[in-house]
Amino acid sequence: MEGHSFDCKKVWIIRVDPGEDVLLSIRNFISQNGIKQGIVVMGYGTLSKVSMHWVTHNQFPPSNRYEKWEDGIEILSLNGIVVDGEPHIHFTASTSSGAFGGHMEEGCICYVLCEIGFIEVDGANMTRDYVPIATDSEGNPVKRPQLRFS
Repeated sequence: MEGHSFDCKKVWIIRVDPGEDVLLSIRNFISQNGIKQGIVVMGYGTLSKVSMHWVTHNQFPPSNRYEKWEDGIEILSLNGIVVDGEPHIHFTASTSSGAFGGHMEEGCICYVLCEIGFIEVDGANMTRDYVPIATDSEGNPVKRPQLRFS
């Protein structure tokens, strides 16, 4: 385990408009404003399309399930981190069938509104390295992303 303290540089609120891809909009905003690192602290809104993935079991190597669908979708929360200008966002949402959550992928399309808040931070530099955590059945290393501070 490792951690580091950060200073809040700026608080940003992003509005994603109907028909826009939420993750692409966030990436564009981060790029246009030269933001390197931050914390996604809130988000809500509606989607007409969802694209996400989640892990399917707790064995190595890990396996992900990717899904896309259309419906009336309410975003209940967004959270995550921005490392080296790249957002990693998880979300919880619901439809009339129930709630679900996972890792946001490109293809989540804003329906009526989507508003996201994040804090740009200063201090240590955050990076992601890929470190081995296991080997697969053929003896190849299985790696996972690991957050590092420098």
